[in-house]
Amino acid sequence: MKVRNTLLATAVAAGLGMAALPAQAGWLDWLFPSQPEETPEDVVTEPGEYPDGLRPAIFVGNNWDGTIDVIDGDNYEILGRVNGIPDYEERMDEIKGDFWRYTVFLGIRQLIGEGNDQYVDDMYSTNDGELLIVSRPSFADVVALDLETGGIVWRFEVDGVRSDHMALSPDGSQVAVSASTGNVVHLLNVYTGEEEGRFPAGNSPHENLYSDDGKYIYHSSIGFVFMPFDGRLLRDTTRGERKFLVYDAELGDIVKDFDIKAKLEEAGLGDLSPSIRPMAHTSDYRYFYFQLSFLHGFV
Repeated sequence: MKVRNTLLATAVAAGLGMAALPAQAGWLDWLFPSQPEETPEDVVTEPGEYPDGLRPAIFVGNNWDGTIDVIDGDNYEILGRVNGIPDYEERMDEIKGDFWRYTVFLGIRQLIGEGNDQYVDDMYSTNDGELLIVSRPSFADVVALDLETGGIVWRFEVDGVRSDHMALSPDGSQVAVSASTGNVVHLLNVYTGEEEGRFPAGNSPHENLYSDDGKYIYHSSIGFVFMPFDGRLLRDTTRGERKFLVYDAELGDIVKDFDIKAKLEEAGLGDLSPSIRPMAHTSDYRYFYFQLSFLHGFV
């Protein structure tokens, strides 16, 4: 990912450094969210030697904190910190005003967030280094942050109550974002936030990968991995539909649909959980390697 030399110092000074309080310690503290505090910091950036005015950068999201550290892609020095939730108060007012949403919000905090809110999941900068696209699970949305001002340029609310992993298209024009409880993947224009497409997924949509030419999106759903049951019968009946899909972005259709549970059983591995976590592939996309949620290895 890249940022502009001329924008980064302004961006970090614009917010950047506003973080949520540390994880709550008491058992009931998770009921009472803490407002992010300003923590100004001195930032020094050195102009790079890149002719297009851009420099390589690594963005590291601090999920519970709601911040994003910006790291120099050449020497790994920390350049600054971006506030991923500049609209914190507005979002919280909306959530608290809706009993159902606030109940779900607290549930996500206690279960999936382990007592913490989830503000930053995946993030990608646009190719021109001007915007940072951020998936924010607890706010069930995706936003584009202006890296010069720190402000929100656009916001997209996903289906359901929680957003999750994203992938950036090879040309940098689109992100595919999983809507955890909406059972759908949204395809968003990175500059406008407009939805350019969508496709249905299994339960708890998770990982997305674009092919090198952008034609296909490879997607996996992990099901309800947070369910506590390990016995074969309850495990298979309470963890939902877990799939591996191939979506043709040109045709706008799913061209391959695999039930991972059935595939594992065919291979004599029916005792394994079919929940796919990270995945990798050969250069011709013929073979995929899946790390499964409850297997210390891969298939």
